[in-house]
Amino acid sequence: MAYIKGRHLNPERGEGYHGSFLGIAGEAIAENDIVVASGYSGDQIKFSLATSDVAGRQQGIMGVAKHAASADETVVILSHKLVKDVDTSSATAVGYPVYLDDANDNTGGWIIAEQPNAIVVGQVLAKDASAGAVLLAPSKIVVGIDGDGDPVP
Repeated sequence: MAYIKGRHLNPERGEGYHGSFLGIAGEAIAENDIVVASGYSGDQIKFSLATSDVAGRQQGIMGVAKHAASADETVVILSHKLVKDVDTSSATAVGYPVYLDDANDNTGGWIIAEQPNAIVVGQVLAKDASAGAVLLAPSKIVVGIDGDGDPVP
């Protein structure tokens, strides 16, 4: 098992985040994308965009990109992140789940509308067309939703 050096774990104090990894982008990653550990380079973990329909990229250690990064650039990956000023008007109510968005060719993205084989990656904290907020916490989710709306382990 690879040893993760302490200098690659960041506490992110003062920003409201539990912790983070200082990793390497396995491909182009946008801010707030959902990513999954996909390998390593030297002594740093490599992260790629998460997807629910590619074997091995829907399971494992997931996180949220703190900022955009090109392939092979350093990227900070958070365990959870508050995202404000987004459209959450399609949510039924506060507490409604946020899903990994694969249906719209938006690998790594997230969406409020439920999808078949959906993976829950967070929840809505404020419902509004322009001032909504979501808490993305993919590392805390242990179940998804199948095509019938039933939880799957």
